[in-house]
Parts: sequence; C-alpha cells; structure tokens
Amino acid sequence: MLITVGPAKLLEAPDSPAVHKTSPEIVSVENASGAMRVIPFGDGRGVEALRAIRAGEVIERSPVILVPEHDRVAVDASNVGSYIFMWEHDTTGEDLYSQKGRAAVVLGYTSLINHSPDPNCTIVRYIDALAIDLIALRDIAAGEELRIDYHMTLWFTPI
Repeated sequence: MLITVGPAKLLEAPDSPAVHKTSPEIVSVENASGAMRVIPFGDGRGVEALRAIRAGEVIERSPVILVPEHDRVAVDASNVGSYIFMWEHDTTGEDLYSQKGRAAVVLGYTSLINHSPDPNCTIVRYIDALAIDLIALRDIAAGEELRIDYHMTLWFTPI
C-alpha cells in the first residue's frame, strides 16, 4: 500500500502490522492492486482510477461484515450508516430506509465510491458468500473518479 502526503510519497508501508505511521495530512491511499486510490472529494472522499480500467473488469472484490437487523437502528444512525449496503436477496439501496433486514459494511474501497445517476461502475452483491464486486460498466481512464448508482433516494445533494 502506498500512502501519499501532499505531493510527495511519504512511505512504502511494510507488511508488518506492528508498524504504524500517522499523518493528519494524508490525501490519498492506494489499494494493493494499484487500480484505484481514495482521494479528497468535497467534504468527504472519493475513489479514482490510477490506471485505465476495461469495461467488465472486476476492479475490487471485498468481504463484508454483516449488520444484523437488531443492530440496524444504532448503526444506521451512526457515521457508519452512510457507508452500509443492504444485504438481503432481492433488495436495493432504497430498502435501507425501512431498517428491516441485514445490512453490510464493505471491507474495501467500494464503500467509499460516490453516487452518480450516470455511473461508470456497478456492484454485484454475493449475499450468501458475504462478498461484493465492483465492476466497470465502461472503459474508465486513469484519473477518472469511480461512481456507482446508489439506487435510493439520496440524503444529500450531489456535487
């Protein structure tokens, strides 16, 4: 993983989980495949392509942690609630508002992908396998922000 501070590369993070480096000025974190990185976006974050990505390419496959229905009220009201995915068969993002059924926290960059009504990526949820794929809908150029359609009534005004 490459961590960047400002315009300069700060460090190559070693494999050892015992080594910790911190900086309040981190502006990007690159994923292990080198396909994408987290970037500042408005008041939050976004994810951009670091290389050209082909239509149909699986950009990321991530495991998820389930949020049981009985925990949904607390999780949905927290900051984490803005990053969860509905995790039941035959549901969409809009079903999150009912607070019925399980949700999931994605352990990857997919949870940081911003919304677009004209997305360049889509997700495929593997409900029983507890995994999610981020897939390119079209060719994506290096430097282009990755976007998905949340398939729900938005709780924010898109930028």
